Amino acid sequence: MESLGHYLLRGRIALPGGSATEVYEGQDIRTGIEVLAFKSLPEEPPKLSIPHTLSWIDREEDAWIAEIPVGAVQTSWLAGRVELARLVQWVRQLLGVLKQAQENDIPVGYIIPELIWARGSRVWLGGVGVANPEQKWDFVGLLNTVRVLAGDAYPALPWREALENYVTGQLDYAALMEQLEAAANQLPPVSVDTPVVSASPEPAPEPMPSKPATSKSLKVQVSEPTVPQPTTTPPRRIRIEERLEPSFEVLEPPPASRRTFLLWLLIVPLLLLAGGIGLWLRSRTPPSGQTTVYPVEFRLQPPGPSASIVLLEIPEGSKMPLNTEIAQLPGRVDFDKPGVYRIRVRVQGRAPVESLIEVPNPGGVTISLR
Repeated sequence: MESLGHYLLRGRIALPGGSATEVYEGQDIRTGIEVLAFKSLPEEPPKLSIPHTLSWIDREEDAWIAEIPVGAVQTSWLAGRVELARLVQWVRQLLGVLKQAQENDIPVGYIIPELIWARGSRVWLGGVGVANPEQKWDFVGLLNTVRVLAGDAYPALPWREALENYVTGQLDYAALMEQLEAAANQLPPVSVDTPVVSASPEPAPEPMPSKPATSKSLKVQVSEPTVPQPTTTPPRRIRIEERLEPSFEVLEPPPASRRTFLLWLLIVPLLLLAGGIGLWLRSRTPPSGQTTVYPVEFRLQPPGPSASIVLLEIPEGSKMPLNTEIAQLPGRVDFDKPGVYRIRVRVQGRAPVESLIEVPNPGGVTISLR
């Protein structure tokens, strides 16, 4: 992977034609957010106030960095699988982006499914402000994108002819929007924040067995054995007669010399010092054969469903398995080496999400389920 400041770049997105601009998907290693990087752009990125566009958040060397909304997916993954009601909403939003860009004289040089990101009924177009030497506003690219997303349903779209006439200049913007609004009113509504990709149906829960009309219970009472009380025996009294005078000669110990006393005063601190140093060295020396691990706590927000984690890329020296489920989330995952790991998180009923994490990570990782 290529690095650009604190951004890690991975897959490259091919732009149509012989464009000198290069586009990469990437991630900010500080925050974990997904980004798009447009390279070979020496000027400053424009300040956009157009809805449904990816905002420019940074400029690194000769690259513009745009932020991808959390939970959004690339529409190229959804080609031919988009509901017609949702597709109408997306087309209306993209037409609004082109309309405002024309009014503000902002170029929209490239419109392809790989630059459009969706979440529910909302889409965001990336690259607004990047010029194309062949055209200033890519209306043809918008039409081709709709063809790709609609798939086999494109020829039967009731507003297909109106969109094509608008692209060729035979229909104005207001008339096209009226037809799209009429088509939207005739279709069943779609929820705003549901996942775009339909999840596989979950198995129905097994019915709980009904209780029988009558039930008999068996009461078992366990009585503890009685322990006989020990019989008390009165203590025997022993009489000891002491002699006032000992039967042997008492010798008094000789008084300790001053030299012996000073010697002990010197030896005792030395012994204590040596023992302290030994304990300190023992605490700093790791036991032989012990393997160092780097635990990272993973959390799901909101809590509820479980998830699995798969490693896609590991740092140098790590021996953890790739493309294999290593743990179930939420919970603690132990890594064998520090560094940057690329992971894929899967939650049942949702599109998988890839992310970069840095180990060690004392604060843990929170996976937001949107």
